[in-house]
Amino acid sequence: MNKFLSILKYLIPYWFTALLSVIFNLLAAIFSVISFTMVIPFLGLLFSTQQFVSNPVIFKLSVEAIRQNFNYYLGQIVTDKGQLQALLFIILIVLISTILKNIFLFIAKVLVINIRTGVVKDLRNELMNKILNFDLSYFSDEKRGDIISKMIIDVKEIEISIIASLEMLFKDPILIIVYFIVLISMSMQLSLMVILIIPVSSIVISQIGKTLKKKTIRGQQKMGALVGMLEETLSGIKIVKAFNAEKLVEDRFKKLNQFYSNLFSNVWKRRTLANPISDILTTVSILLIMWFGGKMVLNEDGGLSSQVFIGYLAVFAQVISPVKSFSNGYFNIIKGLASVDRINSILLHKFKIANIPNAIDISGFKSKLEFKDIIFTYENDSKIILNGINFTIEKGQTIALVGQSGSGKSTIVDLIPRFFDPTEGDILIDGISLKDYNINSLRGLFGYVNQEPVLFNDTIYNNILFGNPNASEHEIMEAAKLSFAHDFILEKGMAYDSSLGEDGGKLSLGEKQRISIARAILKNAPILILDEATSALDFESELIVRKALAYLMKDKTTIVIAHRLSTIKRADKIIVVDQGKIVEHGTHDELLKLNAHYKKLTEFEFL
Repeated sequence: MNKFLSILKYLIPYWFTALLSVIFNLLAAIFSVISFTMVIPFLGLLFSTQQFVSNPVIFKLSVEAIRQNFNYYLGQIVTDKGQLQALLFIILIVLISTILKNIFLFIAKVLVINIRTGVVKDLRNELMNKILNFDLSYFSDEKRGDIISKMIIDVKEIEISIIASLEMLFKDPILIIVYFIVLISMSMQLSLMVILIIPVSSIVISQIGKTLKKKTIRGQQKMGALVGMLEETLSGIKIVKAFNAEKLVEDRFKKLNQFYSNLFSNVWKRRTLANPISDILTTVSILLIMWFGGKMVLNEDGGLSSQVFIGYLAVFAQVISPVKSFSNGYFNIIKGLASVDRINSILLHKFKIANIPNAIDISGFKSKLEFKDIIFTYENDSKIILNGINFTIEKGQTIALVGQSGSGKSTIVDLIPRFFDPTEGDILIDGISLKDYNINSLRGLFGYVNQEPVLFNDTIYNNILFGNPNASEHEIMEAAKLSFAHDFILEKGMAYDSSLGEDGGKLSLGEKQRISIARAILKNAPILILDEATSALDFESELIVRKALAYLMKDKTTIVIAHRLSTIKRADKIIVVDQGKIVEHGTHDELLKLNAHYKKLTEFEFL
């Protein structure tokens, strides 16, 4: 129930719309009852058994008062204009009631549609907000395919199962209550039997759905794996083709897809079983009512006339549909709760890196960045990644981090903008711990250029704009000129409005880097973090990108994960990292004189 309520809380902003839907459903139920109960006076007139009342009673909202007054006015019509006019009067009431019923039902359904789409929109927005604010450690532990599956497939499952059941919540209870009030007013004895039959039916149907949720959870997990495999295949399609691995990938996909299909086939078979069982139970209920009700009419000892009994059956037939809807809604909700569990793994995830109360906003970098006795291990992993890291970066310096792959360089860089927090020790900017700063303002201090530039499937203009969403068109073009990107951009079919394709696939690596640098220039952050942006470029592209980087680094504090000796030589300080420890630091010449780790790295080109 708590899981169900966790989704229904999204209804709160739509409470007034929900109230209107309930009102219109109530009106639809009333006019529905009117149209079906007209069978009683209709049959009474046909067979001349209709009883009329000589005087009206004071009008009030009760079944008896309505019945008495209707019989009085119908008798007046019969007396003044004859039975045919009375029949026509009843037919007009049924027609008008049916039209009004359907108008009110339509309005109620439109209101529910507005609620349904609004709730799903709000749910997706909150999921996106949570994911964008998660620590990087979350993405290390979770598969991308499973996250995508939760965002798209599980939300859709919640929409078509739980949210779609909103109509059941707003309409069916009202219909059932109104119909039962009328049924009880017709015959208390028959209605008591109906009240006993329905819970028995519900218990039988609920037994079918006991294992439905468990099977659905397994199915949704496998769907996450399926989406993940598809995403990985599309990302690495070049490698798949280069190694002639199409058959291998296809076989793996087919195996996983078959498992998913078998699992959900069982889920749907179990769910489908509810319909025939529900039909059988409904038929048994009607037959029991026909038997007992028929006995009451034939024996003339139950206070039930034949025309009222037929009217009773007509109204009871209308109860069946909302009761069935409840049983279907039960299975929908059980199936949807499996997706709620998966969605809640995102919504209820606790942030490990968050702002402290009254966090400080920082607008600029004044003096120095300090690492003090830093130890770092990943969560649920005892391996020490960084051990006793101590160094200081003065404002305006260029610091190069060098070391073999896996030595801990990237982890050091990731700690600075608080993508992760150190396990022990502290990092300070201008003498204040990073944990005391507002995270957004802290990350505003940094500009990034990666070895493998990350570009989005959007226009060149919007990719550069990423650096500063408030920048003007003139500022974007100036940033492109300073990064030596403007000329090649103009050569593209739609210039700045040209689409880059998936991961910037329509650009060369050198062009990607210049777009990435333009983005960093536009941000104009005081501290730059560079994962050597020229190491994978050809000679000509490297020269152009170096010119762009030279402008970008001007008057900036720069931290470089360095691979090229030319970059390292220009650094004010070189920090050599080996197995998570700083083993040497100094200038290029100072480190060469030590004739130790750094010199070996330069000789064997492990930078």
